[in-house]
Amino acid sequence: MIYKNSLLYLRDKINLIDQELIKIFSERQKIIKKIAEEKKNTSQPIRDIEREILLLKTAINLGEKFNLDAKFIKNIFKIIIQYSVSTQKKIIEKKNNFSPTIFSFLGPKGSYSHIAVKKYNKKKHEKVKEKECISFKETIQLVENKKSDFAILPIENISSGSINEVYDLLQNTHLSIIGEIYIPINHCLLALPHTTLKNIEKIYSHTQPFQQCNIFMQKFPNWKIRYTLSSADAMHRVAKIKKNNIAAIGSEKGGRYYKLKVLLHNISNQKNNITRFIILSNNPINISEDQPAKTTLSLKIRKKVGSLLKVLLILQEHNLIIKKLESRPIYNYPWEEIFFIDILINLHSPLMQNAITKLRNITTYLKILGCYQYESLNTNIK
Repeated sequence: MIYKNSLLYLRDKINLIDQELIKIFSERQKIIKKIAEEKKNTSQPIRDIEREILLLKTAINLGEKFNLDAKFIKNIFKIIIQYSVSTQKKIIEKKNNFSPTIFSFLGPKGSYSHIAVKKYNKKKHEKVKEKECISFKETIQLVENKKSDFAILPIENISSGSINEVYDLLQNTHLSIIGEIYIPINHCLLALPHTTLKNIEKIYSHTQPFQQCNIFMQKFPNWKIRYTLSSADAMHRVAKIKKNNIAAIGSEKGGRYYKLKVLLHNISNQKNNITRFIILSNNPINISEDQPAKTTLSLKIRKKVGSLLKVLLILQEHNLIIKKLESRPIYNYPWEEIFFIDILINLHSPLMQNAITKLRNITTYLKILGCYQYESLNTNIK
C-alpha cells in the first residue's frame, strides 16, 4: 500500500505539471496569434528559419543543463514550431469574400498556365481570383505593381527546353520564386465540330506548342501557321472565326471552354510531354529544414578562362546537386552571359551559406532568386 500511495502521489504531481504545461502552451498560442496578426498587417513571411534554428539551439543548450537529451528537446520543439506555423498560416492566409488570393497568368482561360493555376491552388488557397494576361511580362508586372499576389510562368519543357523569354524577365525583376509545379502537356488538334483533318488550311497556336509539335507539323507542309499570344488565344480565335478550314493546337481542357472538338490527341514530339511552372511573389518564403528544398541563383562571372569551372568546383566541393544550369545573353552587353542555377538544397543550410560566400568572391554579381519546396516530378504530375 505504501508503494501504491507513493505512485499515486507521484502521478498526481505529474498531472499538475501537465496542467501547467497546457496553460503555458495556451499562453504561447495567444502570443503566436498576435504575431500572426502583426505579420499579416506588415506582409512579413510566416517562417523565419534563422530564428527557428536559434530557438532550437537555445532550447537544446538549456535542456543539457537540466540533463535532458538533445534529441528529445529537438523533437518537442519541432512539433511546437510546426504547430505555431500552422496556426499562423490559418490566420494569415484566411481570406474573406472581399480578399481572394490573386493569380496572374498567360491567358485567356484554358491556357496551360491557367491549368497550372487551377492545379496549384487545389490545396494552397481556398479563394482565388484569376487575372488573364497577354504576355509573360504583364504577368510579372501585375505582381510587381501589387495588383496581383502571385504570377505563374512556364520556365521549361521536356520537349522544347528552356523558355528563354521567362529567363530573360527573371534578370530584371525583384520578385522571388516561392514554388514550382509540373503540368503534363497533352497538345491536341482542336477545331469546330464539323471540321475534318482534310479540310484544314490554317492552324493557330503559341510558339511553344508549334516547337513541341514540329514533327507532327512536318506532315502537313501546306498548312499556314499563325502565331498567337497563347494556346488559349488560338482556341478562342478558332471559335470566334467559325470556319471549318482552321484549327488550333491546345489542351483538351482548354478546348472545352471554347466548345471545340479534339481531332487528334497528344501530337507532341515527346509523348510524355511535361512543363515546369514557377510561382513568383513579392515576398520570399522560408523552407524548414525537414522539407526538400531547391535554391535558384543567378550570377555573372568574370570574363576569364575557367571562371564557370570555378563556380562548378565550389558547388562540387560542398556536395551540392545541380538540378539545372542555364545561360542567357545580357541585353546591351554583347558576348556577356548571366547564369541561372537550380541547386537541391535549402538556402539556409550551412553548406549553402558557405558556398554562397565563396561564390560571391569569384563572381561579379550574385542574386538569390528564391528558395522553395522542391517538387518531385513523379509525384507532382499525378
